[in-house]
Amino acid sequence: MSRKKSRKVVKMKRRQSYFMGIFLCVFAIYLVVLFVQSLTKEHVSIYEVTQKQLADNENLRGIILRDEELVTTNQAGYLNYYVGEGSRLATTSTVYSINENGSAAQEAEAVDTADVTLSEEDTQSIRNNISSFRNNFSLSDYSGIVNFRYNVENTLLDLSDVNLSKNLNKMKKASGSDASFKLVKAKQTGIISFSSDGLEDLQIDQITPEHFKEMTDEWKQLRTGNSIDAGSPVYRVIKSEKWSVVVALSLEQYKKLSETETVTVRIKKDNTVLTPTIRTFTSSGNYYANLIFDKYMIHYMNNRYLDIELQFNNTAGLKIPVSSIVKKNCYVIPEEYITEGNGTSTSSKKGVAAITYDKSGQEQIKFLSAEIYWKDEDGNAYIDANLFPAGTSILKENDKKGKKLQVTKIAELEGVYNCNLGYCRFRYIHKLYENQEYAIIENGNSYSLATFDHIILNSDVINENDIIY
Repeated sequence: MSRKKSRKVVKMKRRQSYFMGIFLCVFAIYLVVLFVQSLTKEHVSIYEVTQKQLADNENLRGIILRDEELVTTNQAGYLNYYVGEGSRLATTSTVYSINENGSAAQEAEAVDTADVTLSEEDTQSIRNNISSFRNNFSLSDYSGIVNFRYNVENTLLDLSDVNLSKNLNKMKKASGSDASFKLVKAKQTGIISFSSDGLEDLQIDQITPEHFKEMTDEWKQLRTGNSIDAGSPVYRVIKSEKWSVVVALSLEQYKKLSETETVTVRIKKDNTVLTPTIRTFTSSGNYYANLIFDKYMIHYMNNRYLDIELQFNNTAGLKIPVSSIVKKNCYVIPEEYITEGNGTSTSSKKGVAAITYDKSGQEQIKFLSAEIYWKDEDGNAYIDANLFPAGTSILKENDKKGKKLQVTKIAELEGVYNCNLGYCRFRYIHKLYENQEYAIIENGNSYSLATFDHIILNSDVINENDIIY
């Protein structure tokens, strides 16, 4: 007999759990928010302190102004000079002779045919010119090549002039009764040069932006050996040791220079460092500075333009970003009020013995550990102003008389967050110099930083004593 099995299935209603769905949605949203925050939140950046020399300098090219004049001849003919480049003229100095046909010089040369020899000084001058040219050579600086050629030419022409000067009496005899032969003396005292660029008459009130567009030296050699016309320039005389360099400035540079009367200047041609007097001025809405020198004019008498470096600050120390600097309020207390432990314990921690009161109003002494951020020259210690309320009294260490000091003096210290130990620790800094990006701070201060310390770069996103993750 077969048995029939019951296969009837009864469906049961499922309970709908709204709570679990809501929880999963909220949790998902929370994860998304955390992810977005991790992408947008500014993270703590670490900076390693290094020892640097920070210079806030300006590199400019300026135009030279001098008290100089081109001297012309009132007679046509051939010239022979008896002074060398850079010689100092007196009113009794014979500068040159002029002869219509040049016969006097030819006859004088025939009288004495001895070879001209280079002295040690002449040789050194040529070597210096060659060395300076090689060190500063640039294919893009055509004026430098021209100046080098003129410098060598002037040295060689000086030797020829010296030889003619020795034969001056022979030349007088050789000229005989030739009325065209004439000796010409200096019209005024000064330094002589045999090159010209046409800007000898330029005055400071004539300076325009056009003078700073094509700033290349274009000198013309005045000693040619050819016959010249009457009225032609024959030499240039510089009448004063004073000279100046005019530079064009931006508004920011103008403001910076206007705040000082002197500034250190390095002349890049030979690395000479000078301290000129500064005169800033404006003209037609443009900003300029006139740097006035009173020595070494002869070194640059055949330059019209100079590359210079204005050295506003040149400070050595530890370099830190300005963004890392924070300010902290500190109590200023005499150093003798700093104690160790609470007077009974063996603790070596430094702090202060503060007078507090219990609930019944009874006076009691409580030791508060305090880090000394800095000690000044007057013997004062600087501790955290958040350590206790202003007006709290403290005691000297081992003071049997119980002399109290009410703490009220607060000062603001600049510092950074040092994170060598894995948490933010305030460290005092003494700034020597600061610009918009970096500061140079004192090195060797036991209360400050040392080379290779690690500090918080973006101090605005973290607080003191925070742990660095």
